[in-house]
Amino acid sequence: MIRAVALVAGLATLLPVFCIQLAAAQTPGTTSVTIRNPDPAKWAGRSNLFGKSTGEFVCRPLACPDAAKVTATISSSPTRSPDPQALAKLASQIPASVERANQDAAAAGRKLERVSSGTTTLRGYPAIVQELRVVGEKGPAYLSKATLFVKSALVSISSFSPSHDLARRNRDLFIKAMDVTDTPIPR
Repeated sequence: MIRAVALVAGLATLLPVFCIQLAAAQTPGTTSVTIRNPDPAKWAGRSNLFGKSTGEFVCRPLACPDAAKVTATISSSPTRSPDPQALAKLASQIPASVERANQDAAAAGRKLERVSSGTTTLRGYPAIVQELRVVGEKGPAYLSKATLFVKSALVSISSFSPSHDLARRNRDLFIKAMDVTDTPIPR
């Protein structure tokens, strides 16, 4: 009897916590994004211990044709609907930022080369994409990055690999595996 009362009391203390989380998930104007592991047999992944805002996935040995790593971060977007001209202006600043980063990388014996950058639409959301080639002591590696403006969430997915095609393919694979739940703002 005492155990039953203790169990009911324990559950009663958890009820407000669950209600707060459910209420927050249903607040108008919020967007919930989850980056899913597209193939757990192929990818070993882990998330930040304190939240689901960051994650890192590494291709298991012999599961990919070359070494591969994908990182994902989720933060608050500055706006639910970014202006296309503002995105294009931001994307046009990528070559200058790569040049500045290249000066820092040169001291470490690396060279950064911009392969491409620009704006696009991925899964129906406005995005900035960029691809870099990094040349260092171990040879070239490629970064294929997409920053998506997913309503009230800003999602950044970066894929690294010695193969340019593999880096791009893995980035697109994780973007496709992304789950989005949006609660629109009532009008």
